[in-house]
Amino acid sequence: MFKFIDQLKKSTIYLLLIFLFIIINFLMSAVSFRLDFSQGQAYTLSSATKKILKKLDQPVQIKFFVSSDLPTRFLPLKTETNELLNEYKKEGRGKISISIIDPKKDNKAQEEAQQAGIPEVRFSQLEKDKYAVANAYFGIAINYKDKKEILPQVTDVENLEYNLTAAIYKLSRKETPKIGILGQSQVFDINNDPLYTLKKVLSQQFEVDFPEKIDTNHQAFLIFDDNQKEYKQEEIDEIKKYLEKGKVIFFIDGVWVSEQLMTSEAKHNLFSLLKELGVGLEKNLILSSAAELVNFGYGNTRYFVPYPFWFRTNNFNKKISYFNNINQITYPWVSSLSLLKSENFKIEAIIKTNDQSWQEKQSTESASIVLDPQGIRKPNNNELKEFIVGADIKNKNGGEAIVIPCSRFVLERYLSQNSDNLELVLNMVNDLASEGALTGIKARAVNFYPLPELTENQKDIFKYLNTLLLPLLFAIYGILRINLRKD
Repeated sequence: MFKFIDQLKKSTIYLLLIFLFIIINFLMSAVSFRLDFSQGQAYTLSSATKKILKKLDQPVQIKFFVSSDLPTRFLPLKTETNELLNEYKKEGRGKISISIIDPKKDNKAQEEAQQAGIPEVRFSQLEKDKYAVANAYFGIAINYKDKKEILPQVTDVENLEYNLTAAIYKLSRKETPKIGILGQSQVFDINNDPLYTLKKVLSQQFEVDFPEKIDTNHQAFLIFDDNQKEYKQEEIDEIKKYLEKGKVIFFIDGVWVSEQLMTSEAKHNLFSLLKELGVGLEKNLILSSAAELVNFGYGNTRYFVPYPFWFRTNNFNKKISYFNNINQITYPWVSSLSLLKSENFKIEAIIKTNDQSWQEKQSTESASIVLDPQGIRKPNNNELKEFIVGADIKNKNGGEAIVIPCSRFVLERYLSQNSDNLELVLNMVNDLASEGALTGIKARAVNFYPLPELTENQKDIFKYLNTLLLPLLFAIYGILRINLRKD
């Protein structure tokens, strides 16, 4: 009898546990959560995005136009995009609606994609030893009130959060900040515009113009050195006054480099202003072992050669939000900066070269630094060190200046596909002109990490280790097995 009662109790407990498991499973099915263990929480919406979504006063409609017959290698991108959009919907708390539309399924959906401005993109891949080309849709349209923005091709999932949040921020903000550019005249010919890509990128977020002088109607200014504009004292005083509360990014040289590879003294006349702000602009040019390959030659004779005056660096202060999605930047002919003591300004070095860098100075005003790649001298070991090539200056009233001692940093013909110069400048302008609304939005995933600078001996060591280590381990294992058998 007692045995039967014990079995009944056990059966009841088991039934209750099963029932409890089913109830918990049912309740949890409506709740979704995940833990993000990726570096820097790359798969979690940034605090900047969450703040912008929280401030929305009207619903935002996001339509993801994507073909169901995507090439196989793009299917993971589709999945990641869907997951990101679901995060926006969850964080939007009812103010974000998501629609996934396949324009190839019916004519109405295709017409909607065309009206939204989403183009059909050509994808290519190698499948079963055959090169296949397919046309597909992979774009996003964002609607807010009577305004809209599009991301025509969103295969760059790494920066999708930034691009999507920037579009939402642009649509929802009350006023569009104005950005002024000094030192570069406005060019309407696309083929000859040195700032074409920069203007195109900035225009997505700001109203960009070219005023004759600095004024308080602009939230930020970009000042370029073109070796033609020489600032008068009253103009320097205006910049200084604007900087009491305004924001400025300087792209100016310590030494000017001509198209004929000749150096001369920079004409901008801003050395004294920077010195008052606590930064010394040196009259030198920096060279580095992290040299870029540059195309030299004349006529039909062309050759690529490592050119130390053009170099890359990833030695920047990653604690600053400007650099959250920046892997590497490139400098074509740059001078160095020195930080001076100042009670009125907080001065910080934000970009440096690697420690295998050196400098060249003009011996006299009439002499020229040797820029020909075949005439560059080799430095002594005691000349090699880090140099500051970017600085941030803040005052107590909220004014801020960023100094990039390179006038060609974002000019069209000097942009490198392997660098993030444009992204860095956009981050800086966003932070300065938008009160940091978009600052801190990180890359969703990182696929590329620049290799550390290695000497030739170190490179040889790694090469031979990779080649010989595995066969050596197998040989040792075989010898041990033979010895064990003998024993």
